[in-house]
Amino acid sequence: MSQVLKAEYDDVTNTLRLLEPVEGIAAHEEVLVTIDQTTPKQPWRDLENSLKGENAESFARAIDEAYPIEPVRP
Repeated sequence: MSQVLKAEYDDVTNTLRLLEPVEGIAAHEEVLVTIDQTTPKQPWRDLENSLKGENAESFARAIDEAYPIEPVRP
């Protein structure tokens, strides 16, 4: 039997919490689980708001100097 169920992962307890009950599976029965993330990872979001003030401005200047934006020519 194959079913698709939604679950929420808790990284503190390393557990998956099902969002709805499952019929046809006995208590303590072992099952196979395939993970398919519904939201793609976006590693740049981890950096959001990590720099403040002069540090953020200095980093932005370094990026601008390393990757200058050239005007589009018609």
